Amino acid sequence: MKNILIPSTLQNDTINAVKTAIKSSNGDQCQLILMLLADIPDTFSSASLLRNINEGLSTTQENVLLMCRQIILESKNCSLKIHHQYGISSPVFKNIMEHFAIGLTIITPSFKSSKKKINSFCIQIISNSKCPILHTNANFEEEIFSQALYIKNSDSSLHAEDLQAYVNTIFSLKIVSETKTSETEPFLTDTISKNNINILIETRKPKKLKLLRKEKAALNEMLGLPVLSLYEDIS
Repeated sequence: MKNILIPSTLQNDTINAVKTAIKSSNGDQCQLILMLLADIPDTFSSASLLRNINEGLSTTQENVLLMCRQIILESKNCSLKIHHQYGISSPVFKNIMEHFAIGLTIITPSFKSSKKKINSFCIQIISNSKCPILHTNANFEEEIFSQALYIKNSDSSLHAEDLQAYVNTIFSLKIVSETKTSETEPFLTDTISKNNINILIETRKPKKLKLLRKEKAALNEMLGLPVLSLYEDIS
């Protein structure tokens, strides 16, 4: 396992994301990169620039950060780095991924629902990257994933057996069932229940970046399970 990136607004779900990242490392040496994003102020005043950049953290955010540091101290193989990123673009994100040797990105509901434009734009950039993404959901608690359902896109040529070996480089789990995105939600819920599914797998393809694009409801929001999203070209 390479290092793990967690873009964050330092809400409580970041704590579970850190716990999950530690478990997914399987005891290997791993660095967790907690990325905090901020806009570059549109100003020519150096004093104003520094004032806007150094807004500080709220009490809640400080408590979340403290808890994350305590959890890391209790782990024997993981370290934590706080990365403050001012402004984001595809080339900048690519450099971040290469510099920190990122092998997995974890996106939390609080980051996904953030009203800050830079955060929503960052999610689009992450989705266009080739890095695996773990989307957690609101009721998510850290656990060891074991049973996966692969929800296949209608235009995808990849089958469950094509993904299994690649998935095992990220998590030690088994894809026990495969279905299509065209299936109804009740059918998917029934499949999840019958097979004791605790994580979903999907593949994705790059999309055109749009600053104000409104995304449709994601699988983890619809079905209440974390989703491992893999770039379509996994060769």
